[in-house]
Amino acid sequence: MLECIAGILISTAPILLKRSFKIGLPGIIDFMIAFALFLHVGMGGLFDLYYPIPDFDIVTHFVSSVLIAFLALIAIYLLDTHWDGLSIDVYAMAFVVVAITMASGVVWEFAEWAAGTLLGINFQLGLEDTMMDLLVDTIGGTAMAMVGINLVKEGKLQEMTEDMGRLVVSYIAHKKKW
Repeated sequence: MLECIAGILISTAPILLKRSFKIGLPGIIDFMIAFALFLHVGMGGLFDLYYPIPDFDIVTHFVSSVLIAFLALIAIYLLDTHWDGLSIDVYAMAFVVVAITMASGVVWEFAEWAAGTLLGINFQLGLEDTMMDLLVDTIGGTAMAMVGINLVKEGKLQEMTEDMGRLVVSYIAHKKKW
């Protein structure tokens, strides 16, 4: 039940961004959010595939880490492109993307541990499971960082983020007035 409510809230984020701020996320982000929710909430939550399919957890961690890495890449790229306070090399950008993805994986594992400790919900199957999850998060972040380097160099990320870039520019201009 809680997973379904969280899924509904997360899936409405792109719609709210478009309505409230007049920006559209790249279509691939919408797809990745929907796919990650489908795996976690639909297949994992409703159909409980985490236990009958041994590597299902690895797939969900990989998909989610790629999504987080892509969101981190977009945020860093937008700040680098539109804010004078950040100037970062594309390879340093990729490193930061991997670091953010790894940190997000750690936070996720702490949340699983806390849910088990406080609520009695057992999400963790032991140290080996946790380490494998963190390794897969690192691999997903690294894969997206490598793709991200090419997206930046080829100018494709700029095309994908034009709407969001306008929002960043107007936000920065608004902050400078204060």
